[in-house]
Amino acid sequence: MWKILDGEELERLRKRLFERYGITEIPYVIVKSGKRKYRATTKDASKIRIAQLVGIYVLKETPFGLMFSIEGTQLFGPLARKNVFEISSEIIEKWMHGEDLEVNSRNKLERGLVIVRSEDLYLGSGLYDGQRIRNLLPKSRKVVG
Repeated sequence: MWKILDGEELERLRKRLFERYGITEIPYVIVKSGKRKYRATTKDASKIRIAQLVGIYVLKETPFGLMFSIEGTQLFGPLARKNVFEISSEIIEKWMHGEDLEVNSRNKLERGLVIVRSEDLYLGSGLYDGQRIRNLLPKSRKVVG
């Protein structure tokens, strides 16, 4: 079952996205599916009340905060103004194989969840501990071999 976020619940989500990622707008209808997962959809799709599920899975609640899925980083990453870590194209393969990333001390990241990207390619979420970004890609989304 899913439920469209509105009112106070949507405002809480908007505030959390702004505090963590600097996202000022949510250009999608957000629906909650389950206890911890959020999906993004269009206004028209959200009106189909008989649908089992609508939209694309974009976010979930974790003990560390709101974590974007790969698709979530692709939709919301361009809107993020902070806690976005840029990697070179040479490192993309390491990231997609599930490796953690070493981070130099000159970055402006806050400890916690970050969005990983390479130019206009958004590659998912990681957990920054002050020295490295721990790869949080699901096993099923990692490149094998």
